[in-house]
Amino acid sequence: MMRRACQLFLLAVALVATASAQSSEELKFRGKQADTLHDYAASAFKKGFPRNARRVWLMLLSEYDTDHAEAREALGYERVGSSWSVDPRFAYPKDDTPNPSAAASLRKSWEKVAKKIAKAHGKMAADYEAAGRSDMSRAHYEKVLFFDPQDEAARAALDHKPVAGLTGTDLELTLYERSQTIERAVAEQSEVDYPVEVLDGTATHPFLEKAKVEYATVTSEHFTLRGDYEESALIEAAVNAERAVRVMQAAYEGYTGFSADPRRWVRDWSFFQNKDTYKQVLNANADLMSASVLEFRLEYTSGSTLTGGASPLRVASPGSEQGILDGAVRAVAQAYSGFRTDALREGIGHTFVGMFFNNNRQFVVDQREQLRTTTGEEDLERYSPNFDTWKDLALEAAWQLGDGTPAARLPVITADKFPNDARIKAWSFCDYVVRRDPTLLRDLDGLADQNNPIDVEKKFTADHDGLSIAQLEKEWKDFWTEASPVLKAIRDNNEPLTAISKDVKKWLEEFNKARKAQNSTEVTWSESYSGRCRDHVLYLGANEDARGPAAEQDQDIDLEGGSHLGGMFAQMALVATGARKPKDLFRAWLDLPGYRDALLNNALATVGLYAEKSIVVMDCIRGVRRLPKGEGGYRVYPGAKASGIPVSVRVADLGPELAELLDRHGHGDKEVLGYPISLHHFGTGGVGGARDSYRCAVTIRGEPVEGVLHVADGGANRHTSAPGMIVFYPLEPLRKGARVEVVWTFEHGQGTSRSAVEFDT
Repeated sequence: MMRRACQLFLLAVALVATASAQSSEELKFRGKQADTLHDYAASAFKKGFPRNARRVWLMLLSEYDTDHAEAREALGYERVGSSWSVDPRFAYPKDDTPNPSAAASLRKSWEKVAKKIAKAHGKMAADYEAAGRSDMSRAHYEKVLFFDPQDEAARAALDHKPVAGLTGTDLELTLYERSQTIERAVAEQSEVDYPVEVLDGTATHPFLEKAKVEYATVTSEHFTLRGDYEESALIEAAVNAERAVRVMQAAYEGYTGFSADPRRWVRDWSFFQNKDTYKQVLNANADLMSASVLEFRLEYTSGSTLTGGASPLRVASPGSEQGILDGAVRAVAQAYSGFRTDALREGIGHTFVGMFFNNNRQFVVDQREQLRTTTGEEDLERYSPNFDTWKDLALEAAWQLGDGTPAARLPVITADKFPNDARIKAWSFCDYVVRRDPTLLRDLDGLADQNNPIDVEKKFTADHDGLSIAQLEKEWKDFWTEASPVLKAIRDNNEPLTAISKDVKKWLEEFNKARKAQNSTEVTWSESYSGRCRDHVLYLGANEDARGPAAEQDQDIDLEGGSHLGGMFAQMALVATGARKPKDLFRAWLDLPGYRDALLNNALATVGLYAEKSIVVMDCIRGVRRLPKGEGGYRVYPGAKASGIPVSVRVADLGPELAELLDRHGHGDKEVLGYPISLHHFGTGGVGGARDSYRCAVTIRGEPVEGVLHVADGGANRHTSAPGMIVFYPLEPLRKGARVEVVWTFEHGQGTSRSAVEFDT
């Protein structure tokens, strides 16, 4: 009841400026625009682009007519008395149809719709201005620019100034400049290395010694990192922590009231591969916390800070090597900001982790524990580690009217009562406000002692000369919905219905044939997932020297079209240059462990795909869902009774991460290896068993085959890494015409799993 009351209060505040303007003429105007938008959305849905239609329907309901019956029904709402309720049995379709001509037709239709609505808003704005209603005039002029960014009358009325080749308000200028500063710092720091020293076994910590766990220790200028991961992973995490310090300094420069001195932080961190080791450390140090806190941490968390009697120690079980990097950047962002409330600590941590990696591996409440209780696909998406998915959810949340978590509730949410929608709101609100003025987040965090969200709103407004949280909510909404040309430039997204290539249907059909040959389920295609694929295709097309396993899985920010965000996407994309025949290409992808993962993964439901000339790029990360009912938790390749398997691969074809792995294991001189043998857990939650328990025994005619085992779910090159994948690389080519016997074993919470297969080369 309190939550609903808060939502209604904030909604009333947000609409106070326009409440008196709900004249019959205004309502008639809004209803007419709603009908126009509905007609377009219905056409987009009918032509096979339901995601595009959904966004327009949500905008219609949010901005024009919240009771529009046809739009409500299209989204699965039913009228219950005087209100609307979503039918729990309704499932909105999200699969797009790869039809370029339909997309082109819809783009032309939208241009006409946008011009028509912009013209209508312009007339209303002029009429209100003549009547002395500057409040309503301004609101309509803002909508003019949403639909027609080039309208000169609207620019003049809104007192726009030049911003990066566009025009915008003073606030938009601030947002643009600060966004550029932060994003430039992230991109520049991604290229900087910092010295890290490996310490000997005498560099111990009493909390870990008490738990009797094994660990290595590395140290950098500001941090000490410990754990049972490989030293190379700890070193990379320390480097990223140092980078994060510099990014935070750039992001908060000129603002006071933050914990800017690293000497005042918890700077001793430990990362363990297995959740059981994390629990072992907590239990060994149970005297440092109350029984209830220990119980909560053991049950729900994968990271805690231990204090008392020795230097504070952060202990975590991140689940993957990527999780260590996440944890390092997150710890710096949270320490520098100094926020105390759970939601804002989570939000600011997610904000900078997203900027660094566009990928998220840690939650204050354990991801896997939450996944057990989620029921719908949208709930599952909220726990995706991919921030492009989160950005989609933030956009939809911004269009929702009166639903979700209000910003005024963020300071009073506790970790044990953290609803799904609050995670997206905490992150997206922090992401916006840190670009505007991070001290506003600091002040909001300081209101945790207020009794409820209504009191938070009142106190914040009183402390900020009338600037209300409701106003920040409106700005947050404008930011995520790209309500102006400058905000569009900051968000830098593809225009809707532009990421569909001429031959997408052919490539999708052949990809599904290749999956069927591996007994995998058919996947669908998403236009919105294909946006980053298109960007990477254009980058590779503009830079013909960017070729090979390393360059194709990255972007150089100094080259045309290159960006830090594009490089992060490219790391886990499936990429081909010089592609001619889809059938041959997908067959060759089986030789690359990380690429074969996408052909075997039955949890993969939807892909992004863009092809132009001989360049193909696919996104097979965002569309991972739950495994279909009856499917096992993992697969191995080659599978049982497979035949005609190649005997070798070239190290150069698999890329730099394999070369580095071999070098760490004393085999840096290898140019050719035996054919990679892999086990795949798929999904997004890391490997399924204890990371250090995996074993792969390979024999030919009873003779053991030597090799290197790689827990390969934390790398940055899709040739050799994929979520939840483990690979065995034989050190010598397999015997041609031989029967190869493989036995995989690993430990997990239910015991030991064993998988034995035979295949023929």
